[in-house]
Amino acid sequence: MAGRCYCDTVSSEIWISDAYLRASTPRTQGVLDLLARVRHPKPRLIADLGCGPGNNTELIAERWPEALVIGVDSSADMIRAARERERAGHLEFRQADLTEWQPAEPFDIVLLNAVLQWIPNHTALLPGLAALLAPGGVLAFQMPGRPGSAAVAVVDIAREITAEPRWRDKLSDVYPDHALLDPVGYIALLGELGLRTEAWETHYAYPLIGGDRLLEYWSGSVLRPALAPLAPEEAQQFAAEFSRRVSEANPPQMIGGESTEILQVSRVFAVGQS
Repeated sequence: MAGRCYCDTVSSEIWISDAYLRASTPRTQGVLDLLARVRHPKPRLIADLGCGPGNNTELIAERWPEALVIGVDSSADMIRAARERERAGHLEFRQADLTEWQPAEPFDIVLLNAVLQWIPNHTALLPGLAALLAPGGVLAFQMPGRPGSAAVAVVDIAREITAEPRWRDKLSDVYPDHALLDPVGYIALLGELGLRTEAWETHYAYPLIGGDRLLEYWSGSVLRPALAPLAPEEAQQFAAEFSRRVSEANPPQMIGGESTEILQVSRVFAVGQS
């Protein structure tokens, strides 16, 4: 990529499935850590809400090979990518808004990986999500950490750019404050819904070798709302400014003789059982 910035190729489509998949390892670890704490003797039906391109949903299907796993996402781009992984009766995908989706029968496990943070007033969804569970069912989710965490600091950089005169007319409302809670907050909320709950927070750090790797990672998540309303040239310009500021805040280091960016991500997890 010498002489060329990753931002030159960034798309203005809000759900960038290829960028999401190229940075799959850091995203996958949180999913694996969540699945390791989900305890159900023999789930028959599992939902992965906000499934994206289905790579994590495939891990869920491998974890419970005898279950039918249904991935749900509102993005046509993501579902097109996910359907390449379908196996009828074992791994299937639906395009739907998870805030409105009404399945025909209850689920043994309902999972949400890095999706609730995109939904305003996401805590108001928890009663409806808990209601999707069959007796003994499990509701489990993970999302970025609270204010002060590295991931939230990156959102703050994007929010600062959208507030500037050039961008605010188009982008002033793309990063609302969604008031993420700490683990104790989710224990309390899910406990009030009758779920036996455990919750925790983990901080991860990943070395990314090569130029513009942080931009590549964040283009599959934090940048999506800002790029969606923009024309391709504007999206490239916004991404370039975002990349510059993120690099200033997280300058590359020489590790083992190679220029390396450090991706820092905090995650809050919660697992509640009915």
